[in-house]
Amino acid sequence: MSVSTVSPVTKIDLNRLLSSQSGRSEEMEAVWQFILAEDKKLPDQSKMTLPEQRQVFGLRARRWNSDLPELSSCERIAIRAIDNAPDVAADLMTPEGAQPGCLVYVHGGGWAFGSIDTHARIPRTLANALKVRVLSVEYRLTPEHPYPAPLEDCVSAWRWVVQQAQAKQEFDGPLTVSGDSAGANLALATIMHEQRGHRRAPDAGMLFYGVYGSETDTPSYERFGEGYGLARIGMEKFIDWYAPGGSGPDSLREDALISPLKAPEAMLARLPPLYLCAAGLDPLLCDTVNIARRLDEVGVRYDVNVHEGVHHGFMQITQRLSEARRAYDLVKGFYEGVVG
Repeated sequence: MSVSTVSPVTKIDLNRLLSSQSGRSEEMEAVWQFILAEDKKLPDQSKMTLPEQRQVFGLRARRWNSDLPELSSCERIAIRAIDNAPDVAADLMTPEGAQPGCLVYVHGGGWAFGSIDTHARIPRTLANALKVRVLSVEYRLTPEHPYPAPLEDCVSAWRWVVQQAQAKQEFDGPLTVSGDSAGANLALATIMHEQRGHRRAPDAGMLFYGVYGSETDTPSYERFGEGYGLARIGMEKFIDWYAPGGSGPDSLREDALISPLKAPEAMLARLPPLYLCAAGLDPLLCDTVNIARRLDEVGVRYDVNVHEGVHHGFMQITQRLSEARRAYDLVKGFYEGVVG
């Protein structure tokens, strides 16, 4: 992949994306009406316990996990965790014609919801698109297990992949990470964690509509924080659960492994090539634009694309959204350009 002389982020017209003219695509509007109708059939979550809410989250995820992409194999394994934590469950997915290497995938859900089952479509689609093994990670959830527990589980999975690459030819190739939403945060933090400890770090990262800061007062939170699926009030709760204690100079949220936007320049400058994907109608849109600007400042190789007219989480909806299918084509182009 040639390095463009034009900064990718400068091609993003944020004022236009945040204007009142921005709205759902025709396909996204149809999906949104479908979601609203289906959600009416579900119990009122405001009266549920957290375990009950997670069950409903799983029911909603079933909409997008029927007729999953086929694989050559999918094996559920247990990975020994670092620091004597419980074993980490993961799905090792192998597509037909898999090339050497492995991608570690981390699911979204605000660090508090989701699983390798609720997010099965994205890693399967990535495996087939990139022709590479994918390890989809089941990390501990908040608020029961706040930072650093979820990150430690991701690091455990990453180190397992590194060990496999040292011992098995089929893993001895490009080793990368990917994730969506809170999973993108954890994937990026995994890279930084291993670089900070001078360990083998991923060769590249593919990050989808990620959480890169703890502030919820950005222009995109103001514009899309209500009525577009992911709500600002929900994100505030998720951040409180993941990094409790509030803001301030001594807050957990000042740590780059929680808020990558606050990472020092030297830390960012060590990052490998990154692919950043954003949804146009997403409270987290500015997180992606802002992290791209910081990467630009320190000279890290990256690409960024904003998929207009779609909500946060759109890459789960390949059956109904052509924009979701296009997103995987762009990820494939980046991956092949960087590690091919």
